[in-house]
Amino acid sequence: MVCLVNKTKEYGQYEGRTRDQIYSLIFHPEANRRYEPDEYVTYHYSAALVLFKLNRQIYREAHKVFYDLNIFVRIETPWPQSKEHVMAEGHVPIVVQDGLAKKFKNYRLNCCIDAPQYELLDMDTECFIIHVDDVPKFTKSWFLADLSHPTLNPNLRLNLRLHDPFSVQGEERHIPWQLQRRVLLPWAEVKNLGQMTLGGSPEPDSKIASELKAKLAEPLPSPEHCIGECARLKREGNAELQAGRYRSALAIYKQAWEAIYIMLYGRTRHVHGDAFFDVRLKEPPYQGKFGQAERLVLRVQLVANTCLALLKLEEFDDCIFWGMRTINTLRIGMGFEPDMDIEPEREAIPGFPAAMEMGKVYWRTALALKAKDEKSEARRLAKVAMVYLPSAGDQRALEQLLRECMLRI
Repeated sequence: MVCLVNKTKEYGQYEGRTRDQIYSLIFHPEANRRYEPDEYVTYHYSAALVLFKLNRQIYREAHKVFYDLNIFVRIETPWPQSKEHVMAEGHVPIVVQDGLAKKFKNYRLNCCIDAPQYELLDMDTECFIIHVDDVPKFTKSWFLADLSHPTLNPNLRLNLRLHDPFSVQGEERHIPWQLQRRVLLPWAEVKNLGQMTLGGSPEPDSKIASELKAKLAEPLPSPEHCIGECARLKREGNAELQAGRYRSALAIYKQAWEAIYIMLYGRTRHVHGDAFFDVRLKEPPYQGKFGQAERLVLRVQLVANTCLALLKLEEFDDCIFWGMRTINTLRIGMGFEPDMDIEPEREAIPGFPAAMEMGKVYWRTALALKAKDEKSEARRLAKVAMVYLPSAGDQRALEQLLRECMLRI
């Protein structure tokens, strides 16, 4: 019983009769989520829903608790790749899909996305069900897609319709005010749509509809603002790094990445908004600079500082992963294969906009490789770092690293 009380307090639901507390523990969304690598999530309700099959009384009681705790949203779109996109890049878990999703009626909001200017009559409607907790992930994924493809949203239409599946015939359909806010307001993140309509049964509360429309009208932050916010967060992370609070530094660096629309999920990274930053900047202190160049410098600085924090934490595998990811991206951009044996003078680019930080990426990755006793690769990277970092102090430290990585005969 103590365990039951603790869990119900943790979930914050159903402090009434014991049966309802048990149902809430079994049906709570958190009890049915599975957390996969790189922050992917899946839902597994099949074991919990066995309760529905026990007898009629338990079905009636459990059914109410299940749908009080689990609010679902139905997504309709003519593009099947949309589902794959939100799952892979948006990390949005799909609860029900394909034919079962089309039959599913117990949703509270129907979201229909289409392009009225284009003939789509020969395309089947793709349908899937998501949990209300994941609607912000879905709308964020859509927001980021629009940043990367700015001609997308002006050609799209969004129709949001509330749906009350549990009203008895003859009764007025009803969705509580707080629940309406929960299912509707996240859509304010989807900007610049060609058309958007609100409706349903019941009709959305007028104040909530007005609030949503007002939020939709708010302009996007400028590229200059995003770059400035990233720089500010980077400085905050650096202060935590210098104070020895390495976990805190990494958490703030993650926020800095997100400020320039690069999303990190474990070891998975999704880069969005290249088109958004592909502009000549106009606002101080960035007037006349190129947005993508400023963003690139921040990206390399964040990798270098992340590698240092991971070195301090002795998380050498992660340091090597992030360092080599950046190094190999640069190698590929120069036309080299990642595993090619390249002379340090050819590999290093002293004129690179973030040359000093790039040298630190090589250096810190080499230190992590040395810690893993991968001395040959550590030597190779250290030699490239020497080209990037010509100061006497750096040269002495790198020469010492090379001596420590000498292969014994």
